[in-house]
Amino acid sequence: MIGGGISGISASLSLARQGIKTCLIEEQPTIGGAMVKVGKLFSPEKLVEECAMCLLNPLVNEAVEHQNIGILTNTTLKSAERRSGNFNLLIESKPRMVIEDRCISCGSCAEVCPVEVKDSWNEGMTIRKAIYKPFAQAVPDVYTIDLENCKKCGKCQDVCRMNAIDLEMEGEIIPMTVGSVVIATGHKTFDMAKRPEYSYGRHEDIVTQMELARIMGVNGPTKGKLLKPSNNKVPERVVMVQCVGSRDEKPGGRKYCSKVCCMVAIKHANVIKQHYPDTDVIICYNDMRTPGMYEKYFKYAQSNGVRLIRGRPGEIAEKNGIFTVRLEDTLSKEPLEIETDLVVLSTAMEPSKGTIDVSGILDVGLTEELFVKEKHSKIKPVATEVEGIFVCGTAQGPKDITDSIVQANAAASKVSELINGGVELEPFVASIDPSKCKLCRKCIDVCKYKAAYIQDEVLTVDPISCTGCGACLWECNNDAIEIMGQTDEQIMAMITGMLKDKKPHENRIIAFLDSVGYVSADNIGINKIDVPNSIRIIKIPSMNRIMPKHVLHAFKMGADGIIMGEYPYNLMYSRTKEKIRGLKRELLKNNINPDRLVFYKVYIPYFRGLASKFNEFDGKIKCLEN
Repeated sequence: MIGGGISGISASLSLARQGIKTCLIEEQPTIGGAMVKVGKLFSPEKLVEECAMCLLNPLVNEAVEHQNIGILTNTTLKSAERRSGNFNLLIESKPRMVIEDRCISCGSCAEVCPVEVKDSWNEGMTIRKAIYKPFAQAVPDVYTIDLENCKKCGKCQDVCRMNAIDLEMEGEIIPMTVGSVVIATGHKTFDMAKRPEYSYGRHEDIVTQMELARIMGVNGPTKGKLLKPSNNKVPERVVMVQCVGSRDEKPGGRKYCSKVCCMVAIKHANVIKQHYPDTDVIICYNDMRTPGMYEKYFKYAQSNGVRLIRGRPGEIAEKNGIFTVRLEDTLSKEPLEIETDLVVLSTAMEPSKGTIDVSGILDVGLTEELFVKEKHSKIKPVATEVEGIFVCGTAQGPKDITDSIVQANAAASKVSELINGGVELEPFVASIDPSKCKLCRKCIDVCKYKAAYIQDEVLTVDPISCTGCGACLWECNNDAIEIMGQTDEQIMAMITGMLKDKKPHENRIIAFLDSVGYVSADNIGINKIDVPNSIRIIKIPSMNRIMPKHVLHAFKMGADGIIMGEYPYNLMYSRTKEKIRGLKRELLKNNINPDRLVFYKVYIPYFRGLASKFNEFDGKIKCLEN
C-alpha cells in the first residue's frame, strides 16, 4: 500500500481483516494524510459537522495494532520489477534520527532545539522546531528530525534522557516482494503563484480553505477560534472565492472540476455562521455543485444566512487592511466590488508529486491531468493497465473522503480476488530464443508492462505481465522474439487464407483489428449494418504486432488495401502512430501507394463509425483501382 492517508489506511484494514498481509508505506513521518488537517467533516443527512480526528483515530489505531499490517513511515518507493506475477520492490526508509522504541514523546528535545521553521501541519501559520512531532495524535507517537533544517548541534541529543536520538543514523534500502500494489498517494493543492491577481501570499488575511480549516480546528493555531492571522480579531465579513485553479482555461489552470470545493466552502460557511452569527459569509461561485444528499446541506447553509453570488472574481485589491473583491454578478449582469476583511480561496486539487513519481516507477499510465489512469472508468474503476496494480483515493482524481473510502474498499476487494482467485492468462505471450538473443535490452526498455527482464544472463518474459502486444518485436534486430499463439507463420497463413480465393476484378481489404475493434465489428453484424463484401477481418492483440513483412505479404497475395483499427487508450497506443508511419514508408520503398493503408481509432459503442469507415475505405480503393 503506497500512501498512508484515509484511502491507504482503509484499503489496508480491509485486506488485513481478510487475512492478507499488508505493508503500508508513507513518505511523511506520520500516517493520516490530508484528513488529519481538515478539522470537521459534515454529514448531509444529519446536517451536522463532526470531528475528523474522532473518526480517523480509531482506524489509525486499528491499523497500528493489526497483526497483518506493517507500517513504514518516512519511506518511499525507489524501484519496482515484475517477476512471475509478483513485484520486486526496493523501498527507501529515510533516517528519522530518533529511535522509535526508545522515544517516549516527552518533548524535551524540541524545547532546547534552536532551529525554528514554518509548521506544515498548520499550513505554515505557526512555528515548529527542527525536531518535532507533527501533531499530538501522530502515529507513530515519536519525534522526528527535519533533515533539511537540522543543524546537528547535538542539543537535543544531550537532553534526551532515553538516549533515543542518533544523529548518525542512516537510511535503509529494504527489498520487498509483493503480490499486488495499491497506489493511494493522494493529492496536492493548486499553486497560488500561478494566480497573482488574488494577492495570495502578499496579505496574511487571504487564506486557502485548508488554512481556514486549520484556523477553525480545535488543535489549530487559534484553538478553533475564527481569528484573522494579521491581528487575531474576528472578521466582520468572509468572502469565499470558488474554482481557484479549477475549471480554469487560463495557462496553468486545471480544466476539470475539483469536485469537493463547493461542499468544503459550504461546510466552513456553516461552521462560521453557527459560532459567529454576526459574521457575514459570501460565497462567489461559478456553479454550486452539490449532487444527491449534499443539496440538502446546501439548502441548510442558505437557511443559516450564507449568501451566494454567481461570478468568478477577477481581482482582489487591498487598502488599509480592507480587501476589495471585484467580480461580475453573472445573474444580474452587474459589476460588483465587495469589501471584506478575510478572503478564503477554494483551490484546485492536483496530482501529488508522489503520484507522478510512483506511476513512473511502476510504469502505470496517467491521464491528461496526470492522475493515475484506470483501465476502464466504468467497469474497472480501480484497476490500472498493469495487472496487479490498483489505485484509490485522490491519486486517481479529485474526490471527497466518502468516495475515497469506497474506492479503497473496492481496490482491496480486487486485490483479494487476485490473491485468492488466481490469474487468467491470455495465450498471446512473447517467447524468447536464447540462441538468438544478444541481451541488448531494447525490448526491456520499450515494454511498458514490465514483462521482460534479464535473470542469470537470460532474457525472460513474465507470462502474467505480457499481453502479446508485439512492441518488443519491432525493437529486436535478431528475430529472437516470437508471440506464442500468434506467430509470424500463423499471421501469414491467416492473410493467405483471406486472399487465396480472390477472383479477378474483385477487391479484397484486410482489416487488422484489436480486441476492442473485433467486438465493434461483431456489433456491426449483430445490428445487421451493411459493409462491403471486400472486408476480411483478422483479430490481433495490438497494432504493434503487425510488422512490415505481414503488410507486404498481404499486398503480395493480392490485397487491395489494409485497414488497421485499435482502441486509443491502451498502454502501448503511444507507439502506434509511429508504427503506422513506418509501415507507410515501407510501402513507398516497395512502390505501393501508402494510401492503401489506413488507421482508425475503434470504440465498441461506435460500431457504426467503424462500418462507415469500411464503406469509405472500400470506395477509396475502388477509385484508386480506376
